[in-house]
Amino acid sequence: MLLEIRHETIYRYSITANYSIQYARLMPRSDAGQRVLTWRIDAPGRRWRQTDCYGNVVDVISVVDQHVGIRIVAQGQIETADDRGHLIAADSAVPALAFALPTPATEPDSAIRALAFEAFGERASNTIGRTECEHLMALVGARMTPRNGATGSHATAAEALAREGGTCQDMTHVFLAACRAGGVPARYVSGYVLDGRSAAAAHAWAEAWIATAHRGAGAWLGFDVAHQRLSGPELCRLALGRDEMDAGPLRGSRMGGAGEELTVSVSVCAAA
Repeated sequence: MLLEIRHETIYRYSITANYSIQYARLMPRSDAGQRVLTWRIDAPGRRWRQTDCYGNVVDVISVVDQHVGIRIVAQGQIETADDRGHLIAADSAVPALAFALPTPATEPDSAIRALAFEAFGERASNTIGRTECEHLMALVGARMTPRNGATGSHATAAEALAREGGTCQDMTHVFLAACRAGGVPARYVSGYVLDGRSAAAAHAWAEAWIATAHRGAGAWLGFDVAHQRLSGPELCRLALGRDEMDAGPLRGSRMGGAGEELTVSVSVCAAA
């Protein structure tokens, strides 16, 4: 599938900022059956590019002159593999087991441990495969309703599950927390989704390391928890990590510039 994507982020300040730095993970990955055909990032100030330990491209954007706002636009065309449930071989220098450890956002509580036990039982983690992880995805979907405003932007998986609802980020964190509680490595993926039912096209989902007989120890498989389906051609992968803190599209800081107003506009359509 050919996806046409445009992602605009605008920061406005009521008081002039003296300095800003943004770490932008806005360059789609060229792996897992995905190919970047065209892509450009427009941003003010100075910029240099680096690659983090997960293989994500990070553009560091530095604005040193006084400013009352920053506008960052990423856009282009991405070709995605035209299949669902595509297995992804080990594609990172970081070993799969590194994604089995909880983070502050995915620390399990008793409810998440119970969720993991309901999905996996007492099975050894190296025997857990697609069926068990699909069961876990269904359990998360049964206990949580996708909705904005149910949690704060820094809610933990335990908090989101207790509130029985949240964003795609929240539902992904719950899935990750339960996987890790059951000994299954799982990682967070940020990106975009082609979805006519939703006004927001920025998205988050999970990839779990599952046991596969024909690939030795295992492989990664994507689980779009918010939509209750395996990952497919409607998804464009931007970045991956242990949770949203590692893979969020933009993260930064500034000196001055009080009264921040943030506007984000994302569009995704199928290119002709």
